[in-house]
Amino acid sequence: MSGKNSSGANDPVWLERDDLLGKSTTPGYPPLAEDTSTDVLVVGGGIAGLHIAYELLCAGTKRVMLVEDGKIGSGETGRTTGHLSVDNEYNEFLNIHGAEMTAQIASAQQAAIERIATIVKKHDIDCDFVRIPGYMFHGLPPTDRDYEVDTLHEVYDAAKGTKQLAMSFVPDAGLSGFDTGKAIRYENQATFHPTKYVRALADVVSQMGGQIYEQTRLMQYSEEKGGVKATMQDGKQVTAQAIVLATNVPEQKLIMIDRLEAYRTYAVALKIPSGDVSTRDESGALWWDLADPYHYVRVTPHSEPGYSLLVVGGEDEKVGQHGDYAERYQRLEAWTRERWPAAQEVSYRWSGQVMDSQDGIAYIGLNPGTKNVYVHTGNNGDGLTYAAIGGMILTDLINGRNHEWAATFSPSRQHSPSHVKRALKVIPHMVKENLADQIYYARWATACTKTMSDIEDLVPGSGDVVRDGLSPVAVYKDDHGQVHKMTAVCPHLKGIVAWNDDEKTFDCPVHGSRFTCKGEVVNGPAKGPLEAK
Repeated sequence: MSGKNSSGANDPVWLERDDLLGKSTTPGYPPLAEDTSTDVLVVGGGIAGLHIAYELLCAGTKRVMLVEDGKIGSGETGRTTGHLSVDNEYNEFLNIHGAEMTAQIASAQQAAIERIATIVKKHDIDCDFVRIPGYMFHGLPPTDRDYEVDTLHEVYDAAKGTKQLAMSFVPDAGLSGFDTGKAIRYENQATFHPTKYVRALADVVSQMGGQIYEQTRLMQYSEEKGGVKATMQDGKQVTAQAIVLATNVPEQKLIMIDRLEAYRTYAVALKIPSGDVSTRDESGALWWDLADPYHYVRVTPHSEPGYSLLVVGGEDEKVGQHGDYAERYQRLEAWTRERWPAAQEVSYRWSGQVMDSQDGIAYIGLNPGTKNVYVHTGNNGDGLTYAAIGGMILTDLINGRNHEWAATFSPSRQHSPSHVKRALKVIPHMVKENLADQIYYARWATACTKTMSDIEDLVPGSGDVVRDGLSPVAVYKDDHGQVHKMTAVCPHLKGIVAWNDDEKTFDCPVHGSRFTCKGEVVNGPAKGPLEAK
């Protein structure tokens, strides 16, 4: 898991036609072996980090180094559903950001899809890239649609008003399996195989002269005159003119970490005869609804001829604050079977982690209060398109040029006097979410009734958090019955972790740090493990 192939125990659908991810433990790239220097150090070997490295090299940056604490694509990129879409509620963007910035958001996201299409074609990348339309529909039964149809019209009017998107309002979402009602049709969307894409892009970056190191975890960095010094887990040091943190979950020194919320999102892939996913669009489509909880749907080929995999995601939750993992998968499956009765067994089910910003768009740019530290985070479930946006913006900023979207996505945007009105609009949501974190943070001592004696009741292959006096202890019983004990206090900001029985990790509800069943770091911002007891 951590440092190897995946950030969770459940295999994503992309294993269906990919026998490398999750099965090979041999790194494709070596770990960093000695102290060195570079022009730009990119941290994170997912789609964001690779796009940033690629664009820097395209722009002529001579020395670009990328470090990844696991394997290329082993983080959250491979745990997405591979949608490349502009599936935003533009009415909310219009209320929060205003017309000009909403137009820039729409322009950037469509440009991201076009940029990925260009890269695929230029480098002949085999990643199942397909151009298709996308449909947004309300998701409610006919008797309850009036409100959502009004909302759908608001989304359409706001999106159409940007003048950046090819779109239309249509009678339905083009599915013969069920009545979706009215829908918004977005042209020029796409799907692809995300792990094939990122590994191919890594090869391109390497061939262009970029240095890639796997199994190399950044531990700390400091700004020095004219640049940055970064220290890795084994003490190796890298000096660079600039550093880019593209790790989805931000590093400890990210100033706006309290402006991010960590969520788990869930997905299932059901085997279905290809002819039973009938659409009016020959190449297929993307679908997403406005329900609460919402759903997003796509189709991908199955290894068995005549069958496809119907991929459905949704059921998002705050990290570490729920334990109903099985029920969330069951609800996704039930929702799918109701609409596609021909669906057969669930072939895959998995979850991924997304970081939400306070105002619905990513933070891309200079980390506030620094001179040479750039960040890419807060992707709000649109990390695949924001990766391409980030590559374009950050390349210009690092090379001393302005970018037309830079102010819109700037991590400093909520501190600017010109954005006071926008900041006020998100304060109620921010207060609600932060209060929920603090309540969860404080209630553990009174809510946890399990003690060390309850370890005997653990089933092999499971874990829990118990009390040892007043101290919280994370315990895991392996398949051989051996019990592993660790502190349950997250080393980041002392939150109490919770056991995730689905992905077999200990997750912190405060800022989203995650640890393996034996305490190793899976996701930051925590740097060190849960200490053994």
